[in-house]
Amino acid sequence: MSRGVLIYVLSAVALGLGALSLISAVSAPSTDPLIFARDVSISLVALAVGAAAPLLLRKFNRGE
Repeated sequence: MSRGVLIYVLSAVALGLGALSLISAVSAPSTDPLIFARDVSISLVALAVGAAAPLLLRKFNRGE
């Protein structure tokens, strides 16, 4: 398996888990605001990493 395919697969997994986590956090929010903020921030970080990984791969592989 090439490195590019692996990064795209892991990116899709991160996007999927981030979206599921965000849906879960929003649909059944915690009564503690700190726990709710933690859950939402973890979800947003997962979404950001999943979206940024393929873009960074393309940017840094242009020279090769």
